[in-house]
Amino acid sequence: MALLQSVQSTVKKLEAQAMAGVVAQEHLGRRAWLQVTYNSKDISEALAQYLISASYTDNLSGQVDDISLTLEDKAGLWQSDWMPVKGSTLDIILCTYNWQGLYDGEFDTTLGTFEVDEIEMTSAPDVVNIKAVAISIGDDSTLRSTMRSKTWENISVRKVANDIAWENGLKLFWDCDDNPKIDKLEQNDESDLSVLQKVCDDAGFALKITTDTIIVFDEAKYEQAEPVIEIYHPGTTNVMDVAEADGTPTPERIFHSTGYSFKTKIRDVYKKCHIKYTNDQDKSVIESTFTDSNKSNGATLEIHQQVTSQAEADRLAKKKLREKNRDECTGSYSLDGCQFLCAGETIEMIGFGVFSGRYIVTQAKHDISGSGYVTSIDVRRCLIGY
Repeated sequence: MALLQSVQSTVKKLEAQAMAGVVAQEHLGRRAWLQVTYNSKDISEALAQYLISASYTDNLSGQVDDISLTLEDKAGLWQSDWMPVKGSTLDIILCTYNWQGLYDGEFDTTLGTFEVDEIEMTSAPDVVNIKAVAISIGDDSTLRSTMRSKTWENISVRKVANDIAWENGLKLFWDCDDNPKIDKLEQNDESDLSVLQKVCDDAGFALKITTDTIIVFDEAKYEQAEPVIEIYHPGTTNVMDVAEADGTPTPERIFHSTGYSFKTKIRDVYKKCHIKYTNDQDKSVIESTFTDSNKSNGATLEIHQQVTSQAEADRLAKKKLREKNRDECTGSYSLDGCQFLCAGETIEMIGFGVFSGRYIVTQAKHDISGSGYVTSIDVRRCLIGY
């Protein structure tokens, strides 16, 4: 019996030591990498041998997302036999292992499908940089490469977006509560992307293009969402992590930074927006004024743009004031790699004095290199009431 107990005790000790060894190996295995498929062929292993750094940029609106791969090329492979063909596709997944905690395991984030757009070689030593964009620019899409002339009459913004999506073999994702009407819209030797951007700007909507989808959305809706993380000023202490009484999980809290900056501006910021439109036919006038109640003083923004109803004028006054004021307070923040941080998410900045408050991420950049994985975000303060 004593022998059996001794054997069992020894086995338990060995198991504990083995488990400790496994844990230690897992802890040392904290890492981040890319899984890359080139024209449907997995090249992750070959690419990893030459990858110096990778940078993925996710934009809220106005710019396409892109990824840049910087490769060591002393052997001349990437500038010759291995050089990607422009227009070919890269499907990319960002992978981490035990990144946030000891037992996280592997966590994968699909970044999307990108098309090779630009290839650059520099020396010395020889380095090849491959840039790819998340927008279809090949033969199947004429969104920004073909100039067209067309006229729409008595049409809605959503219908224009849907027509352009269909014309270019893309899907439309519409995330706006409003759908303004347009009496007449002329496209004069312009690309579909150009005219659609202009229509969205006039309506006060944001536009984003992915590989296979046109996305039209209202940024004000996104700014009202609950923050995904709370970022505390470095050095903040004694913060109680108390769950909500109703069981709602609290946002993740971040206390460290590799660098941050904020700025606020006075010029080109307004307290009011005044809309005035006179109908050319019957000379009737539609007017509306929207005031930012959070500002004690400021200039009035004057807009003379076609509107078809009082409700549309009221909506446009808010949108145009938002368009001017949304970049009044902006900032940037860098932190340890954070996969779930992306453009369009809201965050809460705490302990930053007058710069504290809720912000929306306008750009998220994820950089992977031999020194680690870092996420950098550009943010702007969420507007209240409009």
